[in-house]
Amino acid sequence: MNLKKHLDRAAQALERGQADFAVELCDQVLDFAPGERLAAELLTAAAIANGDGKSSVLKKLGSGPAALAARFNKITRNPDAEARALRRAFIKDPANFPRGIAWGDALERAGYAGAALGVFGALARYTPEAAKRAGSLAAAQGEVDAALDYFQKALDANPRDTEAMRARKNLAAEQALRHASDSTKASGLDSDAFLRASRGEGNTD
Repeated sequence: MNLKKHLDRAAQALERGQADFAVELCDQVLDFAPGERLAAELLTAAAIANGDGKSSVLKKLGSGPAALAARFNKITRNPDAEARALRRAFIKDPANFPRGIAWGDALERAGYAGAALGVFGALARYTPEAAKRAGSLAAAQGEVDAALDYFQKALDANPRDTEAMRARKNLAAEQALRHASDSTKASGLDSDAFLRASRGEGNTD
């Protein structure tokens, strides 16, 4: 399977308003490569675009078997199969954002941190919980600017979210220290010593 070709076609389909076709293409890619970040991100966005924004009784019933399979796979500690089942359930009922978050969580536990970030990132504009999860994963993967944006999305939704506030503040401080360290290194000084001193990790004698 040519993953890039499939993903390019999916992105184009989504842009043209053919969200159902984009979902189908991304679903095929994830069957073949469950850790593919762009496929997970595009599928999440396309599934939401393909839905009507509401979780109807029929949609809940349609997603029921896959959700049941996901619960069984979680009990048996098979995160790969759990993620696959949750993906199917989310496609059936994309307005169920907690289920989308559960899919991302299963992907992360299965070792697909990139795909999990794709899911959380696509959900970040809809739910602050997903925004915070995306922020944490982006920070862990060294994508500091993206992480700051995700935490800001969480704060835009809830300015009193102390968890997002603390995470963003710490990340911004760490970024500032890194920039200062780079400047110190360029000037020929000991950048590691500068970072330790800035964090209060100097000599206690």
